[in-house]
Amino acid sequence: MNKILDKKDKGEIIRNPANHDIEILNPVQKASPFISFHYSYKEISSDGGKTHIRSKEKSFENGKFKSEEFEGTLPSNVYFNMVGEMQKIFINQISSLMKPFSMFLPSGLRNKENK
Repeated sequence: MNKILDKKDKGEIIRNPANHDIEILNPVQKASPFISFHYSYKEISSDGGKTHIRSKEKSFENGKFKSEEFEGTLPSNVYFNMVGEMQKIFINQISSLMKPFSMFLPSGLRNKENK
């Protein structure tokens, strides 16, 4: 039932399959998107002059469960540098949050704060 056609411009042979030669595939059913989760846990501590790092991640998506864990040790200065940077970021955020309220302070306190 296959019909062979000649392509005149390139001289190639093209086959056109009959309807019964085509197989129609139904899409694969994926897992429900309503049943998925992601859990992440990270811990950084300093003990005995060393920085200890522990991380866990677990997830269930598209019917697949993934689990990863990590533990490591670094020099103590990593912990103290990180804590110092976090404190600077926190102070800057609080400062920018409170700045609009400085207009309610008496003018003498506002001038001292801006210096």
